[in-house]
Amino acid sequence: MFLKSLTLRGFKTFADATEIQFGEEARITAIVGPNGCGKSNLLDATRWVLGEDNPRELRVASLENIIFAGTAQRKPLSLAEVSLLLDNSSGKLPIPFTEVSIRRRTFREGESEFFINKNACRLKDIRDLLLDTGLGEGTYAIITQGKVDAVLSTRGEERRAIFEEAAGINKYKVRKIAAEKKLIAAEQNILRINDLKVEVAEHLLNLEEQAHKARTYLEIQKRIRETEIGLYKKLLGGLLEKRAKFQAELQQAQKLAAEKIIEAKQKEEEKQKLKEQLRKIEEELESLSAQLELEKDRERDLELNRRFLEGEIAREQRRKEEIEKKKKEIEKKLEALSTAEGQGEKLEGIPLASELNLILKEIQVLFNLFSFLVTELGGTCPVHLLGEKEKEEARKLKIEILTAEIKSLEEELERVTFGLEAYRKEQEGLLSSAKDQAKPSLLEKISQLKLEKEKINQRISELESGIALQAPTSDSITPIEIALAKIEGEMSGLQEKIALEYNFTLEEIQAQPYEVSSISKAKLEVEEGKKKLKELEPVNLLAIEECEKSKERLSFIEAQLADLNAARENLQYLIAELDLRAEETFAQTIEQLSQIFSETFSRLFIGGEARISLSPGQSPLTAEIEISVRPSGRKWLPLTMLSGGERALAAIAILFSLLKIRPSPFCFLDEVDAALDEANIGRFVEMLKTFSQNTQIIIITHNKKTMAAADNIYGITMEEPGVSKVISMKLAEVAA
Repeated sequence: MFLKSLTLRGFKTFADATEIQFGEEARITAIVGPNGCGKSNLLDATRWVLGEDNPRELRVASLENIIFAGTAQRKPLSLAEVSLLLDNSSGKLPIPFTEVSIRRRTFREGESEFFINKNACRLKDIRDLLLDTGLGEGTYAIITQGKVDAVLSTRGEERRAIFEEAAGINKYKVRKIAAEKKLIAAEQNILRINDLKVEVAEHLLNLEEQAHKARTYLEIQKRIRETEIGLYKKLLGGLLEKRAKFQAELQQAQKLAAEKIIEAKQKEEEKQKLKEQLRKIEEELESLSAQLELEKDRERDLELNRRFLEGEIAREQRRKEEIEKKKKEIEKKLEALSTAEGQGEKLEGIPLASELNLILKEIQVLFNLFSFLVTELGGTCPVHLLGEKEKEEARKLKIEILTAEIKSLEEELERVTFGLEAYRKEQEGLLSSAKDQAKPSLLEKISQLKLEKEKINQRISELESGIALQAPTSDSITPIEIALAKIEGEMSGLQEKIALEYNFTLEEIQAQPYEVSSISKAKLEVEEGKKKLKELEPVNLLAIEECEKSKERLSFIEAQLADLNAARENLQYLIAELDLRAEETFAQTIEQLSQIFSETFSRLFIGGEARISLSPGQSPLTAEIEISVRPSGRKWLPLTMLSGGERALAAIAILFSLLKIRPSPFCFLDEVDAALDEANIGRFVEMLKTFSQNTQIIIITHNKKTMAAADNIYGITMEEPGVSKVISMKLAEVAA
């Protein structure tokens, strides 16, 4: 596995998208350029994309500062992005791809994004992917001047940190610290629980005494309750028996009353029917009386009509006789005029003639008067006084007049006769109506109806007397109802008392199994029990529950205490085991590192020797790490006794030895050759070439010899102020 490319965009001074290619054949790549051009930013970018989050390691105040901040000519960017492309043909990364791209992006708002082969993921996923590959957290794939200084430091803790990191015992230390914290917490919990156990035990003694008193109180209360419930049940049973008895009596009385009511109702119905019948009879009597009155009126009318008709018949009869008499007289006169034709003077002897003479005389006077008037007026009178001829004519006129009068009398006689016949027929009709009258039958019917009315009135009186005697009275029902109401009141009071004391209904009381033989004895037992309860008071009834809870709590505390003691023992054992493992691992690592360092040192310092050891008589985890070297022809010396270049070369040898113990696919070196002179730089370059056979070397340097050993050279420059730019030179291709 090796690094194929590194791509930056917006990271620190790399404002533009920048890609650096690393071929497999280029085992050593040199990054060169003037100071301040941004070379170390490539190392920071690699560290950041591999999961570094510590701003101090990235040489910034905060992670936001890794984003390009802008220049006088350029605006600041909103994000920074770095992508690392790894060749995974060997399958060292646990992912089924021959190429693995790891990309990280961050925004000014603080949001970050992570990608593996363009798939979004978490930072933890990247760290898990790189675990045990030499590129994970705490790797020696990036060696800076800081790590060289830490190796050369006289402070034991700084030097120890490097060796412990190489030995991989930091995980043991973290686990030990966590275990020690847990152990301290467990010790504190044990002390606190021990105190709590004592407190609960003391409280439990007091609660047990109170609980015993409370149990006695509840036992007496239970007996009182059972006795009182039995007493209530007994009282309720008596009340129910009485109620059932009175209800039966009331039902019987109501039944009799109902029967009387039914019989009275029947008689009332019969009385109403008789009254209706009586009303009809009275209506019929009234009708018949009216008919009788009409009949009497009709008889009176008939009598009056009869008398009227008799008077009319008599009057018409007299009229008829007078007409017949007058007719006879006129006939005699007519006969006399007929026999005395031409003898007008003889008419005087006839009564009628005297009248006619009188008439004629009057007529003659009128004629004379008329003639005189006409003459006085100068006219001529056309009429003359009667002569013989006129007298004859007058006689004839008299005969005609008499004949007409006879005819008139005959007509009148005919009318009178007709009227007389009509009156007689009407009289016969009145006599016939008088014979057909219904007065006797009406009187008989009225008499029968009056008799029937009297019988009905008598029956109604009998029914009213019977109804009055059979009317239900409250004398028999009211006392029973009062007794029932009293019992119901007692039951209601008993129900309220039971509900108040025991929250039972009457049905629930009846269902209770408690019985008492004697009411008086039960009342006495209840009174005695209540006296005992008062003697025991005050009582903490919660003490029983609290006592049980305290016992449970004490048991729980004891169990917790046992668990804590077991946990303390386990933690102590774990800490001891972690110490033992860390000591063994660290001792083995120091021994292995001492051997590798000695070999590396002898190559850098021909004929030289070196060793790394721990101070004797101390635990490997606390002992001082002693580094001693013996350059060729010299004695054993500590690192501090070497020259500056020798010290730097020895420190680099140690770091390369550590890298050999914890190998990595590639290694970034940041100006670690800065302190080496011309003589030492050659040996350093030789060591680089040796290590490059197994590890891809990327070194930031200013040294020409180091540059000469590189297969590829990338120059970093700032053509534009504040913006880094990469210029590449592939020497391997040139040599070929």
